[in-house]
This record gives sequence, C-alpha cells and structure tokens, in this order.
Amino acid sequence: MNYTGRQNRLRALLGSRSIDAILVRKKENISYLAGTKGADAILFFSGRENFLLTDSRCEEEYRQNVKGCRIVITEGRDACACIEGISRKARSQRIGFESANFSYAEYTDLKKKLRKAVLVPVKGVVESLRTIKDKDEVRLIRKACRDGSDVMDYAMRAVMPGLSEQSVKNRVASYIAEKGIDKAGFDIIVASGKNASLPHASASGKRIKKGEMVVIDLGTMNCGYNSDLTRTVFLGRIDRKYLSIYNIVLDAQKKAIENIKPGVPAKHIDRISRQYISDKGLGRYFIHSLGHGIGLETHEAPRVSKASAGILRKNMTLTVEPGVYIPGWGGIRIEDVALVTENGCEVLTKGCKKDHAGRG
Repeated sequence: MNYTGRQNRLRALLGSRSIDAILVRKKENISYLAGTKGADAILFFSGRENFLLTDSRCEEEYRQNVKGCRIVITEGRDACACIEGISRKARSQRIGFESANFSYAEYTDLKKKLRKAVLVPVKGVVESLRTIKDKDEVRLIRKACRDGSDVMDYAMRAVMPGLSEQSVKNRVASYIAEKGIDKAGFDIIVASGKNASLPHASASGKRIKKGEMVVIDLGTMNCGYNSDLTRTVFLGRIDRKYLSIYNIVLDAQKKAIENIKPGVPAKHIDRISRQYISDKGLGRYFIHSLGHGIGLETHEAPRVSKASAGILRKNMTLTVEPGVYIPGWGGIRIEDVALVTENGCEVLTKGCKKDHAGRG
C-alpha cells in the first residue's frame, strides 16, 4: 500500500483549503492513511509530522503497523490537551476536524483548549480520496468479490424448502467460518416469500416453502476491504409473475452496467435503471437508490442515486442493485460490484450465477 502517496494527496488537499492540519477520528480513514485498524485513536495529520493518539491497549499493535506517524499514548492524560500541545509545536493555526465523528462535548473541549487556533469542521475530506482505488485496493476488493461469489454460490445451494431463514443464514455463516473468510460489516439477509418485500429484512424463524422467492444478501471482507452481492431464487416451478419481474430487474441492472464509464454522472446510471423499471409499471416499488461505493466500508462514496452529484471516475468501485418490493407479495433484488475501467466497467462478482432464477 502506498501510504506516502495517500498522505501526500491529503496534504495537497488541505493546502488547497488553507488548512494546516486535520484531526481524523473515523477508523476507516485512519486505516487508509496510516495502515492501522484505527479504532480508539485520533490522527493529528499535518503532512509534515503526524501523530496517532491512542491508549496502551493498542500501543504494541500500532507501533508495529503504523505508517508515517508517531505514536502518542494518552493513558491518564487528556487527549484534547495532547492535541493542543502537538498543534502548538506544529504551529497549526487552522485545524480541520471530522465534524461527524467528534461529539459536541469533544468539540467544545477542543475549542476551549485550542485557544490560539481556529477549528474548521470538515466532512468527507479523506473519503473523497478513498473513492478512487489504487492498484492494491483493487486487488484486495477483487479477492473479496471472489470470496463473496463463492459464498453466494453455496448460499443458493443451501436454500431448501422446510428450512427456516435463520437456519440458512447460520449455514452460510458456518461456511464462511470454515473457509477462513471474514464476513463483511453487515448482517446476512435471508428473506423468503412476503418477507422479501422488506429490503433489509432480518432472517427469522419462518420456514421457507416451495413456490416462494428467497432474497439472499451477503458480503465478505479481505484485509478490511468488502464485497456486497444479492441474488434472488425461486423454489420449485417458477411463477410467471415472479419470472416476469425477475427479468425486468435483471434487464434494469444490465442496462445500468452497460452505461457505467468514466465521466458519466452517477445519477444518470440510477436514472437508466429506474426509468426502465418505471416503464414496466413497477417504478413505485423500486424504493432505494441503485447503488453505493464499496471499499473499506460497505457503504461509502460515491452514492449512486437520483440525487447524486458525483461523476464516475476510473477505479471507483460501486454496487449496482435494482430491486422491486411489493408489499404482501415479496421482492426481487440483484446486486453486483462493478469496477469503473478506462472505457466502461468490469463486474467483479460475475463468477456468481444470476441468470437462473429458479431452483427445483
């Protein structure tokens, strides 16, 4: 991982905003910049000399792994006072802080102690750098997607009439553990029949019946980087209504994927998929955005929705997941991870079948 390059890009970005230093609290952002887990820590980043403030529980691990930072142990000391001392020595006059990751009490304490500095609330600064994946990140995400596809293939085979949703979920979780794979940072979804109309349904004790659809949503993690994919299967002879809607959702996804390329507004991709589903008379049942960025977090920039302001760029990774959810009937969602390439995109979860909607 090129942590020096990441730190240099952040330093340039802060300079363009006339910010001398930034306090980074979000663990994924610390991990991205300094190569550590980032939990229970605050990164004081100035680009010249950087400090990672943590306690003694993490000291050994962070000293072994940290890149481009000095470790400061705050055990028994006020972290805000430590930050004041560091900022004074660094002569930082304008200090940014991740406003979404500091409490109001912490902010007021910092403001009180940093009397000679101006605190500047910032949002999405490090995240903006994270949207474009470097070659090492792409490699790790590829592996996470291969693992996720393998797990999904197992999950689709594991679905059987008579098993409860929770039983299928447990079997999938056991398979992940047996393979030595890390689960992504969200819960596995197994939703059958009418429960499939809930996009974020929790696996229940409901027993799966023949003649029902089953939505399976899962992901895996590789060295902190995530995959996220969804498949919908039908048990038994495929119902005509189900097959019709399934093909509409599948075609809506294909049309969106075909239009992913650098320079295209993210909202345009959402619009293509959403318009197709609307033209088929099902628009009111597509109740979420088309997708989201994925990497160190399962949901990160860029957002792919009708309100998105972002433009797709090479080496962004994002999900494409149209869905139709009809209360009292059920739902269908198909989700894949796509990598934006030079002239289009590459589907990283293509190893998992989705054209076969039914299971005997």
